[in-house]
Amino acid sequence: MNFNGTEGSLIEMSEGAGMTAAYREAQPGQNLCVFFGKDLLNVLLSQNDAQGLRFYFAHNADGKMTLVTVAANSEGQDIQAKVGNRGTHCPDFCCTDSPLGNATE
Repeated sequence: MNFNGTEGSLIEMSEGAGMTAAYREAQPGQNLCVFFGKDLLNVLLSQNDAQGLRFYFAHNADGKMTLVTVAANSEGQDIQAKVGNRGTHCPDFCCTDSPLGNATE
């Protein structure tokens, strides 16, 4: 599969909220999200032929869900020179006013 940078689309907040609520219900006690700053994302995206980012689901040393991110090229292959992780996790650092991560629903 080839990538051209147009993959993915915007969705309604209500759809995203339903998806994250289902995750919270199915995965109690797990991290709710991972925040990566723009500096890391820009480093990954600035690599030659980077068309976007791929996020791999992973478990950290504490057994909690995290994400490992890498840029992908136009041929759909990972650009393996630079790999991102160690973002900020919720519940430690959460957005308190978003329906995407509202753990009190």
